[in-house]
Amino acid sequence: MTNLAPLRLAASLFMSIATTTAFAADLPSRKGAPAAPPPTLSACTESEGIPTDAFGFTTGSDVADTGSFGPSLTYGGAFGTRGGSFNGHGLTLQGSYGLFPCFEIGPYVLGSFSNASIGGISADERAFGAGVEMKYKLLGRSMHGLGLTLVIDPSVNRADPDGAGRFTTYNTGIRLFADKTLIPNTLYAGLNLSHDLTWTGPSPYQRSSTFTIAGSLAWQVQEGLYLSGEVRHMRAHNELGFGKEAGYATFAGPGVFWQATKQLALSAAYNIQVSGKAKGEPGNLDLTNFSQHLVKVKLGYSF
Repeated sequence: MTNLAPLRLAASLFMSIATTTAFAADLPSRKGAPAAPPPTLSACTESEGIPTDAFGFTTGSDVADTGSFGPSLTYGGAFGTRGGSFNGHGLTLQGSYGLFPCFEIGPYVLGSFSNASIGGISADERAFGAGVEMKYKLLGRSMHGLGLTLVIDPSVNRADPDGAGRFTTYNTGIRLFADKTLIPNTLYAGLNLSHDLTWTGPSPYQRSSTFTIAGSLAWQVQEGLYLSGEVRHMRAHNELGFGKEAGYATFAGPGVFWQATKQLALSAAYNIQVSGKAKGEPGNLDLTNFSQHLVKVKLGYSF
């Protein structure tokens, strides 16, 4: 993912005046050409860029520069369920492009498989899908003190669980990504709000949703190397709104981001469910709607 390059604003006008006396007659003064006016500030003009993946699972607000392109490959792992075993693995290949100022579009394809056993019955699953992430930056840190980006992320996923027949999932994610510089070049804060609306079929389609609020702190320990810690709270519902609550879970964990070269970046994050509750189920974790352990590893390259 391409980060916004730091911009320097020029506010000085250089002028030289030469005056000479010759035979008691003053020659006209000569002035240097005025410098070009400084560029107009916008939400995309940041004096200091923050890598979008510096916060772990939480995402920063910066978007790709206009005309820039960057592919990425992300591994997602989920482990642990109630009353059995679950190991889920997924890969997402995405290409992000700065279509016009403040707007980034990122189509992607994904594939996943899981090995699961619940009550001694196999529940393995294979799936593939595609989607497009559209990001528009509303506020910039340099202008407003806070970066804020609106994200719309529609996708479709075709799954084939063993013994259950094929089904299709349509998902639309509506998200807000915010971040703020706390100490320049050192400490940053990120906040995400997300609501995923999901239709699962064939008809009649089941409707569900997941609301997530996440906060993270990222510390740049040295140039291009960030360590982060985050907390995320997720709530599952058996409808598209906020009624019919199915359960909730709180996750916490560390992350690391490394800008290996100017073009190449590598990040990793781990979350563990520290508390939760599934409706109608005993225990202090929700292992019905959410996994116990989550892993994310991402490789990004920018041109």
